[in-house]
Formats: sequence, C-alpha cells, structure tokens
Amino acid sequence: MDGTDTVFPVRRAIDQIRETAGPGAAPEEAAQPVSPYRIAASLIVSPENEEQTAGVLRLASANRYTVVPQGGGTKDALGGAAGKADILLSMRKMSGILQHSVGDLMVTALPGTTVGELQDKLREEGQFLPLDPAWSRQSTIGGMTAANASGPKRALYGSVRDHLIASRAVLADGTIIRTGAKVVKNVAGYDMNKLFVGSMGTLGVLTELTFKIRPLPASAGLAAFRSGGLGEWKRLQESLLDSQLEPCAAELISAAEAQELFGSPEPMVLVLFEDVEASVRYQLDRLKSAAEDAGLKPFAEICGCGETEPVIEGLRALAPNALDAPPDRLIVSMKLLSRLTDVPDICEFAVKSGEEAGLQVRFGGGLYTGISHATVAADWQRLQETIRWIRSVFVYMEELNGGATLSFAPPEVRSAVPAWGTDRSGNELMRSVKQQFDSAHILNRGRFVGGI
Repeated sequence: MDGTDTVFPVRRAIDQIRETAGPGAAPEEAAQPVSPYRIAASLIVSPENEEQTAGVLRLASANRYTVVPQGGGTKDALGGAAGKADILLSMRKMSGILQHSVGDLMVTALPGTTVGELQDKLREEGQFLPLDPAWSRQSTIGGMTAANASGPKRALYGSVRDHLIASRAVLADGTIIRTGAKVVKNVAGYDMNKLFVGSMGTLGVLTELTFKIRPLPASAGLAAFRSGGLGEWKRLQESLLDSQLEPCAAELISAAEAQELFGSPEPMVLVLFEDVEASVRYQLDRLKSAAEDAGLKPFAEICGCGETEPVIEGLRALAPNALDAPPDRLIVSMKLLSRLTDVPDICEFAVKSGEEAGLQVRFGGGLYTGISHATVAADWQRLQETIRWIRSVFVYMEELNGGATLSFAPPEVRSAVPAWGTDRSGNELMRSVKQQFDSAHILNRGRFVGGI
C-alpha cells in the first residue's frame, strides 16, 4: 500500500474485489510462503477473464494496493527485492488457446497457458512456437513474454520480440488496450507490443497474446566436443562465426554443467542443428571438421528431434525454478550479456572466480547469442562469499562493456546487490514510461530496473 498505510486491509479488500470483479476472481488470504524464492503477498486473486482482471486493477489503483502479476511462478525470484505485495494477481485460470490459424502460421492464446500446453496443441498440426524458455511445463506464455525469457535455440529462432504479433493488456488503472498487428494505432505513440516484452509486468497485465509460429523441423542433430581451454573454444567459435553454418543452438558449458548433462566433468561445446535431414547431416560434417581443426575432441553425436531435445532441456534447466528450489540451499543465477567473442572469457572468469570463493559454478554461454547463465548452489553459510562472487562478476562484465542481472536469488542477496546492475543510461526514459502508464507505481513495485 501507500507509505501512509502500513497494514493491508485483507478482509475489506476481499469484499471490495468480490463486489468489483465478482466472486469468480476468487480472492483469498495468502499463506506465508515456505520458500525464500517465492513471492510473498497478503492476498491472492485469480481472475477468470479480462474484465475481472480490469476490475481488480481499477480497485487496486484507486486504493494504492500494490499488485504483482504472476504466471506459473517459475520466475518469482527474478528482479529486485520488493518486499511483501498487497495482491498477488495469478493468471493461471486464464488459460487456453483462442485461435490457431494453421495456414497463416498464427496462434492466439491466454496468458496463463503454459508453454508446454501450447506446444502440445501446435504439434498436433506439425507446428511449434520457436521459443524455448526453461521449465515449459510450468512457465506460462504471459510470464515468458513479461520476462522476455528464451532458451538455447534463440541462436536460430530469435526472441519473444521476433514472434509476438499482437497482444491485449490491462493497464494499472484498469484500461484495456490492444497492441500490435490487430490495432491501427498504438497507445500514446509507443509500440506497446514491443514495450510489454521484458517489462516484468510493470506497465500492465497481459491478457491475450498472438504469436507467429513455424512448421516443426524435419530433423535435428547435436554434436558435443570436449575441450580443455580457452584457446580451443575461441578457435572453434571464430571458425563457426566465419562459416555459413546456421546452428539452432551453440553453447559452451562448464565442467560442472557437463557433469550434470553427461556425467563427464570437463568443459564442452554443444552445437545443435534443426532442418531437413540432408542439411543437418551436411552441417554436422562441416562442424566436426572445424572442431578438429580447432583442437577439440569429439564426445558425442546425437541425431533425431526426440533424441536431442532432452539435452537441450537440460541446458535450459541451468536456470533455476522458484517452484521447486530447495529452501535449505542458497541458489543464485546470473544472466550475462556480452559480445559473442567474449563468451569464452566470461566462462573462464565465472568458473575460476567461483572456485576462488569456494563455489561451484554451472555455466552455459551462447556462442551465437552472447547470452550466458551462471548458477551457484551452496550452503547458506556461504552467503557472504556468494555475494562477493556476484559483485566480482558485475565488475568484470562492466569491464567488458557487457551487462549482468540477477535472474534468480533469495531476498538476502537481492537486497545486498542491485539485481539489475548499475544504473543505465536508459533508466530515466524507462522511469518516464512507467510514470505515464502506472503513475501510482502499483505494478511490481521495485522489482524492475532502477527500482521501478
């Protein structure tokens, strides 16, 4: 609530929501979360439709109740430490596919639909949404969009911004808007369809999403190579970037991550191709030749979409899941953004600096995306060492002119380290946009960049 009110009136708010949004919104008092990785709130509201969502937000805006939108809950530990919210707005009841235009390669679905549910339905028609965030059976398309989440296959298929055609959303004051291809003019001159992607639910609550989709790939092939050092990694990356090969994913993984995936504790490079069988075979052969020239040793070759997918799913799982993170373990994950050619150096620094702090770092870095993830699981007694390691990574990424964010951490870490790193030049513009669309700052207050 507003700073003048310290106690959220739970019973009164429940009555207000039932009167304003209807009993279908199912307001109920929230239990204290048993995990430090879950969002704490006084009240949980689960709207069944867009009108109920708008009613809840109108009420919250009028009373200055703080609201945290939530999809599947996998990303509860993402962003700044915002404290306890007044209302947790769960979108899980708003689930399902509204329209699937097979011939036009388009699909429209509600935000609480999980990525896995959507992919299952599209697969029936030989199609798929070419986005692969972690924990697809729990992660929702609304949460994926709000967090701009992606996976290793971003190397070929791109990000949410490349596939979101249109959306509907409810702004903080309850106003319902449509954005993207289905609307002639965007709100206040902004391309809201793009603006909502990655906005962490700070500008509005997504209620409908329309994506471009693709036919399922006919074949897939993955090759894994063992490597002992920085030189080999860089030589292979340089060779690949100079070639005409089009990997679906190309990841450098640390020894700890290789142990998780293959039971072999040595750094590896994994490269995946998805295309027709002849193209996959040709590209695998070219890749093996380039790897041999770079000094890497072959470890495994896996062919077939069904056979390669479990390995890629293991890579995605490098990102922790707030739903099942053990509360008795300190778990931290960082998302690192850099130039493509800096990824090998970042891997070496993250792992070695972790070892010096007494921490084991699982690392996966996109050789074609410049997006890396570094995850640590430790005893809570290692809290201060973990915080110092995080700070060292932030400093290192600044020296590279890259970026770093805390993509997963408990409040004890998020309150000690700026989750989004140091202030950026665009923060003032973002605060201006936030002020225009949520002047009372009720949506996800404090979780986004610059404390927005």
